Amino acid sequence: MKPIGRVLSMSGEYMHDRIEITLFKGERVYKGEYLYVEIDGRKIFLQVELNPIRRPTSSYDDKLVRDGLAKRDMERETWKALCWQVGYEEDGQIQPYLFPIPPLIDVYRPTPEELKQFLSPSELSIRVGTIYPTDTPLRLGLRTLLRQGLLDCGGVGTGKTTLLLTILMGLLTQTPKDQPVHLLVIDWDGEFNVPGLAEAAKKKGGYVRIEAPFKVAREVRIAPREFYDKVRKMLGLSPHSKEARALYAVLMRRRERNETLIWDRETYLDIISDIDSSDIKSSLEEKAEVLFGEVEADKTIDLIDLIMRNSLVHLDFSNVEGWDEIIFSTRDALDVCYHEARANPRFGVAIFIDEVHNFAPQVPHEAPASKEAYDAMLPVMKLLATTGPRNKVPLVVATQRLSEVDKVVSTQMGQNIFAFRVEDIDLERLKGIMGEVAEAARMLPRGHAIFKGHAIKVRTPVISVIDRVLEPASVRKDILSAWRE
Repeated sequence: MKPIGRVLSMSGEYMHDRIEITLFKGERVYKGEYLYVEIDGRKIFLQVELNPIRRPTSSYDDKLVRDGLAKRDMERETWKALCWQVGYEEDGQIQPYLFPIPPLIDVYRPTPEELKQFLSPSELSIRVGTIYPTDTPLRLGLRTLLRQGLLDCGGVGTGKTTLLLTILMGLLTQTPKDQPVHLLVIDWDGEFNVPGLAEAAKKKGGYVRIEAPFKVAREVRIAPREFYDKVRKMLGLSPHSKEARALYAVLMRRRERNETLIWDRETYLDIISDIDSSDIKSSLEEKAEVLFGEVEADKTIDLIDLIMRNSLVHLDFSNVEGWDEIIFSTRDALDVCYHEARANPRFGVAIFIDEVHNFAPQVPHEAPASKEAYDAMLPVMKLLATTGPRNKVPLVVATQRLSEVDKVVSTQMGQNIFAFRVEDIDLERLKGIMGEVAEAARMLPRGHAIFKGHAIKVRTPVISVIDRVLEPASVRKDILSAWRE
């Protein structure tokens, strides 16, 4: 293997974590690229943070440039690479090399196979793209991914919905035949109405698409104390308020009788009918809409049964006119899945939501649904973001406006994150999740993304090109296509 440069620090100091490299003439490296050095029989991998050109400059050069007389002298230019140490592999784990990287040792570019072995998880994994600019596959470990969930962000047309489709297809087509898969897609605008997805799901274990409006008809049974906590949090009641204390008293009597309660409007109204104060009773009755929605849909679905009998359940809201119906129906679907997973050891489902800022907004009054809808939805979204994965209900979500996603949701989901090119307004939130490497997301071309997370072996960011397995349904729905038709 031919080296591409040598370790050489201009300051004269050599550290274990930050390494400066002088490249040989004609060699180039890109930001985010992986390199390595060999020490004591180990390959210590490095990642390029900066790739500057160094050229000695005098004040006279400034005059020559000003007078138009300066000419580029490539012999005076030195191409450099400033790197952070990633570590070396030992027994399937990445370990840090704790001694300084010595001067003048050779630096190599890994082969695609070496890079694949270093980055790819040892667990069952799916391919979602390649590591830029190589053909080395980027593979995500499924056990880790589904134990933590994933956040996917980027501007309009950068490739974030394509990534969701790629992950869906990976789960349906790259997992073993004897490995069941159960997925739920919340599709608010019909982006997932693509034939290839339905066909793959049918081959894997079944596909069903449900068009709204519908009502989730599965009973959720919970303890009286859990019923109280849920009502109080969803309504934003202080534990010391009159409503909360009256509700608590009634539900504690139910607990003494060892009752389990069905989470629905009828049970709620039955409970508050036992409250003596007519004013408190009336106040809580008026808030039933926040908890259970305003209108009962004619079509009822047993969502849990559909999920258990199919590989992919597709809830299509593209024909719904109002956002309140989308939010209330989605809240019911997420809620029933979470409670079923808690109660049933055999049940689990990965939930995919595009444009999650419409479902868990940072500022609800600026989002498309009503305050009442978000009062009901936000506690469920925060619950799933924080505890859903460990209860077998992970979220895989995308958004074009990261700064508009509820901060609890975005922070919790950031354990595995893909960042496509983002708008400047979203960059600060992205930095809070990924660190300063997020700056690179401003320059990414379409289809390229930075990945940082636990679903690969290293914790440093990886620049990747996402596989375009399927395209969202809206790709062909532009105005020029409409005019042609």
